Amino acid sequence: MFSAVTLRGVAGRLVWGYRTAAELTTWTICRPNEPDAGWTLTARIRTADRFQVLQRPLLFTAPRRIGGHWCWPVRRLNWGDGFLVADLGPPEH
Repeated sequence: MFSAVTLRGVAGRLVWGYRTAAELTTWTICRPNEPDAGWTLTARIRTADRFQVLQRPLLFTAPRRIGGHWCWPVRRLNWGDGFLVADLGPPEH
């Protein structure tokens, strides 16, 4: 499978259904090289709707350079003061 993986981007969103719960600027997703390691998102928040960010299911999406977008389910989220840290599930297709 993968060894350690780090992805970076300059645009992303937290979405609840079809609604944008938060717009994100710079973000990083890391997955360490450990058997049961999960994906961790850190990002800077541009705008957020507090009510929608607290809803579930919540997804992190980001555009891909080759078209389409990345999508991860958000399992746990800590946010405030313009930044967030989230534990993500495996990427969806």
